[in-house]
Amino acid sequence: MKTYQIRLFPNSEQIVQLHELSEIRKDIWNTLCDIQQKSYEVNKSIFNKFELNNMLPELKEQYTNWKKLNSKAVQTISTNLYSSYRSFFNLIKKDKTARPPNKIENNDYHSITWNQSGWILQPNNVIIINKILFNYKSKINIFDIKIKELRIKFKNNKWLCDLIVDSPIQYKNKITINTKVLALDLGLKKLAHGIDNKGKQIIIQNKSKRINNYFQKQIKKVNSKLSKKIQKSKKHKKLKHTLNKLYQRKNTQIKQTLHIQSKYLANMNYNTIVIGDLTVKKLMSTEGINKGYKNKGKRKSFHHSNINMFLQFLAYKCQYKNTNVTKIDEKWTTQLNCLTEKVFKNKIEIKDRQVQLSDTIIIDRDLNSAINILKRWFDNHIASMNEPLNILSVLEKFNLYKETTL
Repeated sequence: MKTYQIRLFPNSEQIVQLHELSEIRKDIWNTLCDIQQKSYEVNKSIFNKFELNNMLPELKEQYTNWKKLNSKAVQTISTNLYSSYRSFFNLIKKDKTARPPNKIENNDYHSITWNQSGWILQPNNVIIINKILFNYKSKINIFDIKIKELRIKFKNNKWLCDLIVDSPIQYKNKITINTKVLALDLGLKKLAHGIDNKGKQIIIQNKSKRINNYFQKQIKKVNSKLSKKIQKSKKHKKLKHTLNKLYQRKNTQIKQTLHIQSKYLANMNYNTIVIGDLTVKKLMSTEGINKGYKNKGKRKSFHHSNINMFLQFLAYKCQYKNTNVTKIDEKWTTQLNCLTEKVFKNKIEIKDRQVQLSDTIIIDRDLNSAINILKRWFDNHIASMNEPLNILSVLEKFNLYKETTL
């Protein structure tokens, strides 16, 4: 599914109507959430999406204001709630800290989705959504695309409409790829350090962390001034507006940077990209603290690096390039000597940026981990037609002698 975005220009009356629909969406979600929770407490099971949809006509008679929202939009809410519960049941098997979907408590505007119907396109940049007429602005001709789903959201003081279209992936019959497999070791100093089966190194700098650190300093200064002002005063409102703008610019720059970096990797046309399975959530949680990540700064660094966002961008870009993105267990890849395949005598700490493989070879610790990840992948894919990495030839290629660093 591909998404295009247009901007809506509602008047004051239409904004009131949108907030009213948002309140209805919130009411539907909370009501169905109560039904699911009671069902689980009594029967230890939940209603599936078809059973929830069959309840809606009767609930609409009980809550008459629900009829103001298009029926397909109402069904989408029940489907999303069921999907959230299914995700919770799958996640709790791996992570016992997972929590079920919560009821919506705040009164902010919540995005509303219309699936298959509920909108009409008209000429002169006019679109009717849920019987509300909106003027819009777009660089594309929306009459040329087949809209499957539509979503209205309020972001950065702008009313936006996402147009989701069905865009099938065009796979090539034959792809000529010289370098087939790339292994990536994710980290903090560098976002990713990789090596392919031909010995080529790829380094992705952690630019998002630098952007985050820069804006966090600016945000801290504004917050300091904001705490000294009287609420709802002119200066307070002005500083609040500045603060929101800083957050907006920070998020925009981080996303743009990660899009560029993930696109760079996807365009290299590898057959397979192997990534060490770095679970950031666990590293930042109590479990991660118990395993040695006690330093608050380290946990913040994982948060500021936006590793999960980078992996999401890389995954869907590689899908269009017909590239497989595979996660592999990376336990002991740092502590294992890639040359001898034995654990180092001295434990490699986070501060250690280099490792000594032998008396004459010293390399970057992330490169050592990437080689171990690549070797582990090949060990699990014996039938692979790809040529494995010859470590000795790589070391000779880079002329790695004593005290030489990559």
